[in-house]
Amino acid sequence: MIRSIVLKIKRKENRFYALVYDAAKFLLSFNIPTIKFIHLPLYHVQYFLREIFARCVQVLWSIPLFKARCEKVGNNLQLPNGIPYLVGHHLRIILGDNVMIARSTIGASKIFDEPLLRIGNNSGIGYGTVISIAKEVVIGDNSMIGPGCLIMDNDDHPVNPGKRLMREPVDKEDVLPVKIGNNVWIGSNCVILKGVVIGDNSIVSTHSVVTREVLSNCIYAGYPARPTMRDIDKL
Repeated sequence: MIRSIVLKIKRKENRFYALVYDAAKFLLSFNIPTIKFIHLPLYHVQYFLREIFARCVQVLWSIPLFKARCEKVGNNLQLPNGIPYLVGHHLRIILGDNVMIARSTIGASKIFDEPLLRIGNNSGIGYGTVISIAKEVVIGDNSMIGPGCLIMDNDDHPVNPGKRLMREPVDKEDVLPVKIGNNVWIGSNCVILKGVVIGDNSIVSTHSVVTREVLSNCIYAGYPARPTMRDIDKL
């Protein structure tokens, strides 16, 4: 019966239902007028309280729990969006000082016994980044990984269709560690594939797919990523 009435209101079958429809539309679209000298201070109060609450959760809950899970953690770890989602209890995590990890997914496969994620001092991982580790992913000091990136030292699934059909893991010889150097900037939504080495001081432009070595002091962009300028000092 209720569904029938709602349908009649939507159709505005008669004058009464049309009035109900107009009243409902008005209520759903109604906004209280903004009084700036009242609402702007309230906005700042709300923002301040939200930041205080988030900081308390980070200090009293997220950081202690995540540090307990890691093998080694330096000073001043920051988890602004809570604990990263971890897959694989055998994953080794070693972090330097002043590391920032936004809400990300870090997964370890079952190919090797002790896959390793190592992040150096003053480096940060952006929101929504996924790191897939079968053996080793190393990120150097002072490096920035933008949001929405994918970093993987393996293909996640076998290339052989028969093995893929049987849900078998990737072969060990098909795993190639990833090494990201110092002072590297990887833009948002980039893909860093297995075996890639990114040299110090280099930049990978947003939405690039890196399939081979990135030379030091260079800017790479594209699909697949190619060097755009050979030496940052000459820019």
